[in-house]
Amino acid sequence: MAVSEICCSCNLELINQRFAEQAELISSSIRSAEERILCQLNDRIGEMAGDVEQLSLRVQQLEVQLGAIPSLQAKLDDLQAKLQLKEEAGTAVEMESKLMAKVEAKLAAQSTESIAADLRMHGVPFSESENLRTIYNALCFSLNLTPPPKIKDIYRVKPRGSTGSTVDPVIIIKLDNVREKITILRQIGAYRREHKQQLSLQLIGFDTHVPFYVNEQLTKAHYEIFKAATKLKKQKLLTAVFIRRSLVHVREVRSDNIFCISDMNELSTLQNNNALHQQNVTATEELEQSFRN
Repeated sequence: MAVSEICCSCNLELINQRFAEQAELISSSIRSAEERILCQLNDRIGEMAGDVEQLSLRVQQLEVQLGAIPSLQAKLDDLQAKLQLKEEAGTAVEMESKLMAKVEAKLAAQSTESIAADLRMHGVPFSESENLRTIYNALCFSLNLTPPPKIKDIYRVKPRGSTGSTVDPVIIIKLDNVREKITILRQIGAYRREHKQQLSLQLIGFDTHVPFYVNEQLTKAHYEIFKAATKLKKQKLLTAVFIRRSLVHVREVRSDNIFCISDMNELSTLQNNNALHQQNVTATEELEQSFRN
């Protein structure tokens, strides 16, 4: 009985010892885990503190930027206002340019219309005692135009520049209407074809066969176009240049079409097109010639 009690007492001590050891081991593990978790928490809290600091700085930057928005908006509004003013100014300039172009075109049309029934005679010698209506009537009589077509006025153009010019001033004949002008020009053409010669001064009372010329009157701008077109004809970039209704007409090379030229830009465009056509024709002819050889 005594031995049994001793054994039980020994086992109980052993169990208590084991329990104490396990309790210590568990307690140590718990402390280690707590220390590890606490360390991790400290690290995470430190990271979070850094993130919070960066976020705070970003918030401060955003606050600064938000504070600058009103001034930026004011600058943007100012730029938009300036841009609108520029657009309005550009539109005004464009409208003014179009208006000026219309006015110029209208003035040119009125100028052309005012001389649409006019003829010009050049090559007629000037005389202090001359009677221009007598010269005009003699011209019409020579062209079998009796009675002569009615005229509004007839006068010589005063020469520009030096008064000592040896060139006789041009005579301007202002007819009553365009139809009468066309009649005279048609009769002049018939005279040239029938007699195979130009009009001569003998027809209008002078003792000489020197030729004189009667043509349609042109505005200064159309006269410049006529001179330029004549040069192009000599360069074989146009096949014909003539005046009709006081406007310059040309016949192009590539299609034989007739165009009314109202300004130098139109003539330049036509010149470039015909020059390119002429180059292509020349290149084709050279190529054909090389094939033949």
